[in-house]
Amino acid sequence: MQYKTYFHLLAGMAMLELGNLASSLAPFNVSAVSVGLNANSQEAGLVVTLELFFAAISSLYFGTVSYKGRALGLIGSIIVMICYYLCSISDDVNQITIIKAFSGIGCGMLIASGHSILASSRDPNRSYALFTLFASLTAAFLIYISSTWIEDGGHSYYFFNFIYVYIALTLLFFLSRQSKDQSDKRDGGPITKKWLYFLLITAVLFYEIPSSGMWAFMERFGVEYIDLGVAEVGSVISLAIILSLLGPVFIGVFGNKIRRKETILFCLLVSSICVYAIFGIPSFNTFYYGNIIWNIVFVIMVILILAAAADIDPSGRLGAWLNACILLSASLAPAVFGWVMLDNEMTVIYPYLIVFLIVAMICIVSTKKELEPQDNV
Repeated sequence: MQYKTYFHLLAGMAMLELGNLASSLAPFNVSAVSVGLNANSQEAGLVVTLELFFAAISSLYFGTVSYKGRALGLIGSIIVMICYYLCSISDDVNQITIIKAFSGIGCGMLIASGHSILASSRDPNRSYALFTLFASLTAAFLIYISSTWIEDGGHSYYFFNFIYVYIALTLLFFLSRQSKDQSDKRDGGPITKKWLYFLLITAVLFYEIPSSGMWAFMERFGVEYIDLGVAEVGSVISLAIILSLLGPVFIGVFGNKIRRKETILFCLLVSSICVYAIFGIPSFNTFYYGNIIWNIVFVIMVILILAAAADIDPSGRLGAWLNACILLSASLAPAVFGWVMLDNEMTVIYPYLIVFLIVAMICIVSTKKELEPQDNV
């Protein structure tokens, strides 16, 4: 029945969203530890970095195993819930740091399980577009209420309440069907496959590192170089995130009518222009419109790359690996860019970013026709 397929996809979306919540809620995890335990920025940042790092490593490993789907998702969710409970009763930041590392392992299980379901769908373009919409709305709601939890009860109240969030979304897992192994849809030997995997992973890394670096320092850039207030910067970024929902709508309407490779390359080109406009010509207009356009094309490109990965590897393994690259970039890029900017002003950082984007373009160009659905090749 068709409705069972929709429920199956909804379960996969819930798994993938729970696995990626560590990244979406990273600023509030920092805030909870800083406010509740008076941790300094280095200690609070390490909590987030370790969780994202182990989530990436875990999704890399569990993305390769055949035992995934509902069972692995349930195990991962239980691990994360136990970790949240332990965090809620702990008053030592070092203990929470270790606990969060174990929580990252559970997040990786959820990510691998979610991709194994979404990647096996008949229309990956629309499946990942729907997931992006679902994830954005869910994260926006949780971000909205997270600040009140921290204000009302500190880190204990914040961490404990997320147990209920995980229980609620985990119940959706039971709507999923038993996962089946999916064979590759593409022809080609192991060497061709490995080269294609290498190109996609490299492209994602070289796009995500500048994107994560920009995201980490965007607030400081607006305050220090454009003379905006923190609230004004927050308004611009919030609007950009809201309008980025046009991305999944665009893919939902035109996803099967566009060519992935050309669209991804166009998004990379527009991203390069936005990077130059924001950092090379700093003004309110370039900051405002640059952020909006950059967020929209970013979402479109991520959806198309994950959809292409699903067609290349319906088991979800490649999708989990690419997700891991995104998490690794989110955890490491702020430190890398912080090191680069020790001796450079933020206004001259854009050449480094554009070089990274050019490398990503070269990788995408080198994929030939492999990013298109099999029927369109």
